Amino acid sequence: MATSELDSSSGIPMYKQIKEILRTEILEGVADPGTPMTEAQLLERFGVSRAPIRQALRELTNEGYVFRKQGKGTFPVSGARVDRPADLRVGGLHRYLSDRGLHPTSAVSAVSRVTPPAHVQRHLQVEQDEQLLHFSRVISVDDSPLLTADVYVRPPADFHPTAADLEASGSAFELMEQQYGILLDRAEHVTWATSASAEHAAILGVAENSPLLAIETTFFTTGGVPAGWRIALHLAEEFKYRFVENR
Repeated sequence: MATSELDSSSGIPMYKQIKEILRTEILEGVADPGTPMTEAQLLERFGVSRAPIRQALRELTNEGYVFRKQGKGTFPVSGARVDRPADLRVGGLHRYLSDRGLHPTSAVSAVSRVTPPAHVQRHLQVEQDEQLLHFSRVISVDDSPLLTADVYVRPPADFHPTAADLEASGSAFELMEQQYGILLDRAEHVTWATSASAEHAAILGVAENSPLLAIETTFFTTGGVPAGWRIALHLAEEFKYRFVENR
């Protein structure tokens, strides 16, 4: 892309414009993962000072779009578009994707009150006859499926969101926080590698038996009360999940 694509009259800082141009090229596969993005090359390309170039590269590095090789330069990251940070707010993935400029959309189906299967009952410590809110969600990024999730939530008795409500909010827990002041305190995750069934392959647009990343999550409200359970299947090459181990 040419220097003319920078708009000095837009009011958007130069580093943000440069970052967005480079981010788009990485996401669209235009940037060669084997070719470093050197400061010299970017200075010549954009015709700006070093400060906005360095700031753009710093933010792209922090967000997982590029990585630095000692003595060799900064390289685009091939594959993963989502680098989920360890300190992400519980239930905040949809908002995080939006803040990163990835344009997430959400398709929700099968919204109903059901008696959950036994393993969900155990995780959420519910009685056998207790009904939970259940729905399925597919989150897409830039119109490409990223993950499919099966969700169970312990809702207030008069909480009856529609599929449209859940799609607009991106999270049932955000809706419950807004309407009832119910806050999530923490989440526990279990993750493993798996392969796509015929059903999930069709949903995610991949071949059957393609590698997927499975993440099972139990959500807790303040006081450690189990509030929800989710199993999400992610495209393995599109998603990185960071963990922090506390002592």
